[in-house]
Amino acid sequence: MDINRAGHWLTLAANLGVIVGIAFLILEIRQNSNIATAQVRFDYAAGWRSIDEQRQDEEFAQVYAKSILNPDELSFSEVIQLDGYYTGVIDQMLSAYTASRTGLRSGQFEYVAKQVADGYFSNAYGQAWWQQARVMWSNSDDFEFQKIMDEAIGASSQRGNQEYYEGIQRSLSLGAANTDN
Repeated sequence: MDINRAGHWLTLAANLGVIVGIAFLILEIRQNSNIATAQVRFDYAAGWRSIDEQRQDEEFAQVYAKSILNPDELSFSEVIQLDGYYTGVIDQMLSAYTASRTGLRSGQFEYVAKQVADGYFSNAYGQAWWQQARVMWSNSDDFEFQKIMDEAIGASSQRGNQEYYEGIQRSLSLGAANTDN
């Protein structure tokens, strides 16, 4: 009987060991998942910072402003600069789309697409660029992405960027006028 009882306790201890091992494995998987999610978010944010840093360069800021205010006066080399900029924006959007499809990003991608369209494509140049460049995202894997971006960019105003920046300038002028009184 002692042998049966010892065997019973050994089996019970082994089963508990397996359960504890599985619990630790689940905790480790969750931790790795959280780390992966944090890394994806960090990379995504770093990508946007990289794109927006371009506008902090004085020369490119002038090209960007020209694309909003006088797009018909852009030189060929300025169009090439803007092409690289907008391609970076779409690459970021493709990353956001992939993260949304895989569950690494919460929220609907359509909402993000609308925000980006309003922030980056609310001007005649940005919309014209998308109409020319959209074919690069027309294969079957990216067709849904292209469709969402078409809708978001098509719904954005052609004067949204200009109105945004002019609104900031008006607010600053009003603030300066109020401090002069």
